[in-house]
Amino acid sequence: MVIDQVMAQPDGHLPSFDSAEVVRGYRVVKCEDQLSKVFLEKRLASISDAWEGLRLKLIPAGDIPRRPRARIWLPRVEMDSAALLKYLRTHNREIPMDDWVILKAEESQTTSMSFLLLIGEESIEPLEKADCLLRFGIRRAKVKIFRANDAEEEEPDVVDDANKLLEGMLLADPTADPN
Repeated sequence: MVIDQVMAQPDGHLPSFDSAEVVRGYRVVKCEDQLSKVFLEKRLASISDAWEGLRLKLIPAGDIPRRPRARIWLPRVEMDSAALLKYLRTHNREIPMDDWVILKAEESQTTSMSFLLLIGEESIEPLEKADCLLRFGIRRAKVKIFRANDAEEEEPDVVDDANKLLEGMLLADPTADPN
């Protein structure tokens, strides 16, 4: 649609965008100017029902949903992120962890290590029922939950980097077919 617009009106307004970033699973579409934003809104509206299952909509960057985060403290072990998550899922089957991601391995201490995790909303209630403790080896590992709206609790560098990127941007729905 952008190509068609530019070719149809080469001397007119040229819509300009940058959509190289994905934040929290949403494609970020940065409009270079207000006319580009209007162009995008109109074009998106014209194709939003183009086929069954297509889900496109524009939302302000500040409205990107934030999944909760958590920090877990573990005894030091030699295990990569994928193996660690697999082990936690296997040993704690009552906690839904299929969508958990390790965001950051924090600096290890003498006898322990900690990780910042991206967790699912559906994990919070079962975690709280388990007193925010997960089985790990012969002991329990403490998990501290940072809810999505607890900005002061979140890891500043992870959140600040995303927030800087999002200033003044629009987003397309991540579940949409990119074709």
